[in-house]
Amino acid sequence: MSNKYLLTLVPIFVAVILLSSNFVSAASQQKTPVFNSFNSKEINFRNKPGFIQSADNLGNVKILYPLSSIPVLVEKNGNFTIDFQSEDFDSISACISTAYEPIVDEIELELENAWKTDSTWHVAASVPQNTPEELYNLTITIGKNGESASCSQPRAVSVINDFSDNFSFIHVTDFHIGDPRGLRENIWQTIGWKAAKKCVAEINLISPDFVVITGDLVFGQLYPFEYTWEYKKCYEILQMFQVPTFLCPGNHDGYVQTGQDGFKLWQEYFGPLYYSFDYGDHHFTSVNSYDWPKLARFGISYLVFNWGGYIREEQMEWIEEDLENSNATMKFMLLHHNPIWDTKNDSLLKNGYEGREELLSLIDEYGVDAVFAGHVHYDDITIQNDTLYVTTTTVSSSLSSEDAYWGYRLIDIQDGEITSYNYKEPKFSIPSYKLSCKFTDPYTAIVENDLEMDIKAHLTFLLPLGDYNVENGEILMQREKNDTVEIYVASEVEKESDVTITLSLQ
Repeated sequence: MSNKYLLTLVPIFVAVILLSSNFVSAASQQKTPVFNSFNSKEINFRNKPGFIQSADNLGNVKILYPLSSIPVLVEKNGNFTIDFQSEDFDSISACISTAYEPIVDEIELELENAWKTDSTWHVAASVPQNTPEELYNLTITIGKNGESASCSQPRAVSVINDFSDNFSFIHVTDFHIGDPRGLRENIWQTIGWKAAKKCVAEINLISPDFVVITGDLVFGQLYPFEYTWEYKKCYEILQMFQVPTFLCPGNHDGYVQTGQDGFKLWQEYFGPLYYSFDYGDHHFTSVNSYDWPKLARFGISYLVFNWGGYIREEQMEWIEEDLENSNATMKFMLLHHNPIWDTKNDSLLKNGYEGREELLSLIDEYGVDAVFAGHVHYDDITIQNDTLYVTTTTVSSSLSSEDAYWGYRLIDIQDGEITSYNYKEPKFSIPSYKLSCKFTDPYTAIVENDLEMDIKAHLTFLLPLGDYNVENGEILMQREKNDTVEIYVASEVEKESDVTITLSLQ
């Protein structure tokens, strides 16, 4: 690293420490952030997921799956398995409740076939047929000897009408909460992590079926014990997503600094470091590509020894088993370090990407259709042996190419085929700060689309109970409670235009 580069970073570090301390102090006093005065969802954040209410002599309950970071996607009348840890119990119940909505619906799940393996309990849960299509919190309650204990996971259950071969998801990467390097791109959009929050707001407006985030959610490379508040703040920002989110880790999430192991906090907040999930007949394998031994992840502030890719044999065996056991129509892989590139230069000791060649061999052998990665802070598209390798730019950190910008990538699947993955050819993702929604009053919203593509905008209105018509949109769903109705609206917004959506009583 050159002295010139170090000198440019010093004032950034000083500024961000001062600004971060003020921001953290203010954030700690604000439990319910307001995103829009007419279209806000009250969010009461907790320090960590898996909020527990427990009788002293019954012990704690901990949900292992599904999680906010690994939700279950389930059809109406479908079923899934809840994994949790607890002491033995006499009774168990589970319910789902609408996630961070002003009108809360609570729906009891039908449970059967509870069983235990080692220290983990499992129970089969069924979703009632009349459950609205929504993103839900999950709560389980156990009872024994007249006492009870419960545990909740926010945004852990996504109920959909039917799985389809036509769906979309958005690829986000390098979220970088706590990273000061974004100050070099835009100071005011970096302070308070505005760029990351703006990305979330825009994605909510587009409303894909789900979001995948491929690593570097935090920074962990600046001052002692920063992971403590970075993970907490990152978790809070992720709760702003109104669609399901799936995460995999990157190098910045797993450094070992001043006695803190970033991956230990990852597991406390987000769960396992690698896993897989299905969307209908489409399989997603989420990989930890920073699988270095603990000693090799050691760092001292900005100085770290290895920040490139590494996959150990134990995980590689799991990857092969996961791919081999899947008969899905399409297979996708999510990871931070793109395996088509060696990362020898991402190591002070010039250590290469361990496991890269073996991983590429598995991708070819088992016909992985697309691989989604990040790390480099610019866009890239490469097709190799009929596999699409997609690298997406950062949301809010420094940029590594002259044509790079902050953004996220929309992936469209039609009839079981990838039909779109570029905002602009030959490689570019959707730029941030090109979409916005402003409510002028509770009945009227203006959506501005400065993108060079049409979008379907999704938004909600919270209004007095009544029968409403909508101008320039369609009502998708509405939920009522007492004298209030929450109305879900979709509106087609052409490229480089704005649309005013108005609700009025019939």
